[in-house]
Amino acid sequence: MHRIALIVPAVLATCVAALAQAQTVNPNDTGQGRLEIAGRAPPACVLNAPTASGGQNATFTGIGATSGEIRIIEFGDPQTAQPRGAAINLALPVICNSAHKLTVTSANGGLLRDGGNARNRQSPTGFGEFVGYQISANWAGQNASVQTINSNVLAITSADGGAGDMGLTITVPPGGGPLVAGRYADTVTVQFEAAF
Repeated sequence: MHRIALIVPAVLATCVAALAQAQTVNPNDTGQGRLEIAGRAPPACVLNAPTASGGQNATFTGIGATSGEIRIIEFGDPQTAQPRGAAINLALPVICNSAHKLTVTSANGGLLRDGGNARNRQSPTGFGEFVGYQISANWAGQNASVQTINSNVLAITSADGGAGDMGLTITVPPGGGPLVAGRYADTVTVQFEAAF
């Protein structure tokens, strides 16, 4: 039993000596700490105002930060009432910091006369109320095109991020039969969706 009694006081004496030493601080000693800073950049795509980089029988006017209006200068030939060809090239500045998908969608699938019947290129009277066109896009090293009469959605998927100008071309073909008089319109939506 004496051995056990002797070991316990020896352990206590060592602990007391260590505590006394810890309380004595040398003013010349330096300490070191570590501070970690962490943050997260969420996946995002930012699309800025488009600009026209060329056109034939068409003009572009920017409206707001990310939209605009394409006007065909002379849509119907005054002698034949047939559509005249038109084309516009747009540059849309884009930054996507992750994998993403680009979709370009035509609401009507072509230029539809106000009050007209969708996709009625030639009516029983011989006059049309609808004109399809081609949408072409160039983005992230990829090119894609659709004829709106076949598909109203163009899509490009990118496995990486990308930054620069996305090229968008809209081409309206000439001819195809006379058109009913009126205003023809469509809405094209360009959407970049970041992968989450």
